[in-house]
Amino acid sequence: MKKQLKNSEMVVMVQNLRPLLQLRNKIGYIAARNFRMLSTALTEYEAFKHDLINKYGEPDKDESGNETGTISIKVGSPNFKAFCDELAPFNEMEHEVELMTAKYEDTIGCLSGEEILLLDWMLED
Repeated sequence: MKKQLKNSEMVVMVQNLRPLLQLRNKIGYIAARNFRMLSTALTEYEAFKHDLINKYGEPDKDESGNETGTISIKVGSPNFKAFCDELAPFNEMEHEVELMTAKYEDTIGCLSGEEILLLDWMLED
């Protein structure tokens, strides 16, 4: 099914699919395919977000205070609001994505009720 989705929605969907990628059944297959389709649709968004992290973030440090070679931005950072403000319009951009669906009955014995609720967008009667 084709769905029109915001970048921010797709980010959450990808996170919700990640634990299912280890399944070796129909749900795992559909989760892997949808993960790939959503990740591909998010390519430019993730690159832009990465550039903003480099712009507004600070070098990560280990326990000894040495830089680790990575950069991140933390919620308490003085630059966090500027980061969020610049990213906000890109969160709302929409893309049409082709997603696979599964039947609710396919989840019996594979997924918990909590997982089913998180993946409701991928399930049909």
